[in-house]
Amino acid sequence: MSRTMLPGAGPFYFDGNNIGILFLHGGGGGTCADLKSLAEDLHKKGGYTIKIPLLPGYGTTPEDLRSTPINAWKDFIEREIEILKQKCNKIIVGGHSMGGILTLIFASKHNFDGIFTISAPSGIKIFGIKLVPLIKPFLKFYKLPDVDKMREETGGKWVGYDRIPLNIVSKINKLMKEMKSVLSKITSPAILFQGRLDSYIKDDSMDFIYEKVNSKKKKRIWLENNDHPILDSPDHNQIVSELNKFISEI
Repeated sequence: MSRTMLPGAGPFYFDGNNIGILFLHGGGGGTCADLKSLAEDLHKKGGYTIKIPLLPGYGTTPEDLRSTPINAWKDFIEREIEILKQKCNKIIVGGHSMGGILTLIFASKHNFDGIFTISAPSGIKIFGIKLVPLIKPFLKFYKLPDVDKMREETGGKWVGYDRIPLNIVSKINKLMKEMKSVLSKITSPAILFQGRLDSYIKDDSMDFIYEKVNSKKKKRIWLENNDHPILDSPDHNQIVSELNKFISEI
């Protein structure tokens, strides 16, 4: 594992009250920086204790990510949950994209006080992703096309890799398959978000998850102006407001 860290990648911690939130970033090459502004405003609004852990393989080098197995993420998240429990007596776990998938997997094993997902996929609709099994033997990494645009549009706040290993696709697919198999075991109160303009994930992802979980208290919200990325979301204030309301009611 490389010791090189991308400046601003995270992790981030906001010390607050006895309501703890573990906020998991996505798997597409970004980092904790994607979630920092949401966590900051949620902390200001509710005084919550919020941890945004940097998942193994992220914020260092693409080579690190390529060699990081799924179990390394799971073991790491389990430890982060236990650390948060030492300070907080109410635990809420949430995540964006792959972080949302991991949230749902862990919610099937833990009785969290609440969970939330933002743009958690039940399937991917980018055509090129379907070709990965064919091209993976020949290419190890894929250059992300919109990195410079993301940095420019976020005023340099986006922190992540310029290229990602192709094997991240198979890892996310395995996690999605596991997630689908355990959704019925989830009973924690849940709030789900999805961008109406999301060009990355299947349009029915949020509805699929909503129908499958067995939470008595659950809510789904369409973000009318949002694509898949969450950093500097045009629906930022709505997400913060709805999350704060959800947490105050559980």
